[in-house]
Amino acid sequence: MTTNKIIKSTFFLFLIILTVISCYKKKDTIVIINVRDSATSQIVVGANVRLYYQAGNPDSTRIDVSATSNPQGQAVFNFNDYYQSGQAGFAVLDLIVNGTKVSVVQIEEEVTTEETVFI
Repeated sequence: MTTNKIIKSTFFLFLIILTVISCYKKKDTIVIINVRDSATSQIVVGANVRLYYQAGNPDSTRIDVSATSNPQGQAVFNFNDYYQSGQAGFAVLDLIVNGTKVSVVQIEEEVTTEETVFI
């Protein structure tokens, strides 16, 4: 194989790899919290749902978001602005509903995480 063919083959291979890598599209990182009444298991509309992480290090990312449960009893959060592609793992956040800490939520990157809480 001549040097010219090796250079062309290497360039073509590099071009293919670059094209494949640049086609990656970040998927949404969504959290859905279903809020239900603990006595009746009915959906709760208008519940104040808060997810937060209080960073001990001032240089760390601080997450503190709130939403109100919709007519389906769901509070929906989109974490696309917080998640960076290539990041290993995302976050474990405290979950507060109507001012009371209910649990923690482990959020997986680039998937929809769904939790049901009873208040």
